[in-house]
Amino acid sequence: MARGTGPIHYVSRRFPKLTETFVVEEVLGLEAAGERIIIDSLEAPLEEPRHPGLERLQAEVRYVPKHPSAWRVRLAHLPLMLRRPRTWLRLARHARATDTWSEFRRAGIVARRTVKERARHVHTHFAYYCADVGGMAAALSGRTFTLTAHANDIWQEHSAPHLPRRLAYADGAATSTEYNARHVQSLAPDIPVRAVRCAVAPAEAAPAPSDGPILCIARLVPKKAVDLLIEALPLLPPGQEGLRLELIGEGPLEDELRALAARLGVEARVHFRGAQPPDAVADAYGRCSVFCLPCRVAPDGDRDSLRVVLLEALARGLPVVTTDAIEPEVVQDGITGRVVAGESPSALAGAIAELVSDRELARRLGDEGRRRVREEITRDAATAAMRELFGVERRAKL
Repeated sequence: MARGTGPIHYVSRRFPKLTETFVVEEVLGLEAAGERIIIDSLEAPLEEPRHPGLERLQAEVRYVPKHPSAWRVRLAHLPLMLRRPRTWLRLARHARATDTWSEFRRAGIVARRTVKERARHVHTHFAYYCADVGGMAAALSGRTFTLTAHANDIWQEHSAPHLPRRLAYADGAATSTEYNARHVQSLAPDIPVRAVRCAVAPAEAAPAPSDGPILCIARLVPKKAVDLLIEALPLLPPGQEGLRLELIGEGPLEDELRALAARLGVEARVHFRGAQPPDAVADAYGRCSVFCLPCRVAPDGDRDSLRVVLLEALARGLPVVTTDAIEPEVVQDGITGRVVAGESPSALAGAIAELVSDRELARRLGDEGRRRVREEITRDAATAAMRELFGVERRAKL
């Protein structure tokens, strides 16, 4: 099929997912540019609030069963095997050798839709098992394949060992930072790898009142380093002892973090709000004084890449504070926010205190952050980059 015709076939581990708003924004941008998107989700969505942009989504989402019947698998694979017998046999042997037979079975179901819908390209977000399914589906259907790698799928010790295999299916790859791109390129030197920053939806400027809470939006997992932020609260200077911390997000460390707040005597100042719908998150941005998101490299190697919530805060002109645990590429210290030493609650406290007390500094940093996001990290730029990526040429794989 000629390039530039037919839909783009997205293969997702789970769609939609509240914490992956960037995928919805990407698809909306592509649709606005005239692309048709079809989506196969390998897992059903969770019972959670939904991204408001889903109401504008035109893509038809199909859910592929985890354990499809043998009849359905045969029905999908037989015409693919007859059409491309050498590719089918090669992939079948590869799947047996790499313990990805279950993914191969589902890849046939995905590939059948790729062919039926005359999709021109297959793409997946995250180099999880969905990349095995999407990559094999593309090969079975004779299409090009790309993936967008993010953070946990690149660095975490349970995911990272599978990354070279999943990249081997790809004709090209994207990731959200130059830091990640250099690493991915080192693992796949023969494919194009580009940094594509996730665009965020436009937002009104937030007032950032000096008496508002400190806001943190994060999953409660080790790499988010929320414990450092709680430890910073009692270190704030006289006159700021009443500052509250509002935490939006959930995760396995919640009980541990609550116990830490109690041990430090700040439990009344830490408000655990759990997961919240987008309108509640927008309200939280609108009443906070400072947005703070520390991070660290977790013991298992997991780490953040481009933190979308930081972009959302910058898009609203909020003063932001983060740490230098990974290479900062959007938040620049003293220009668009404050970047302080990792693993230092006192440094976090100092930066927060400075922005709360010096409102002119807070305004200047917030204004510059908002300008850069509005001018440099746009939906149009991300859409153009992804469409260019989807035009990669096929190469010999596996």
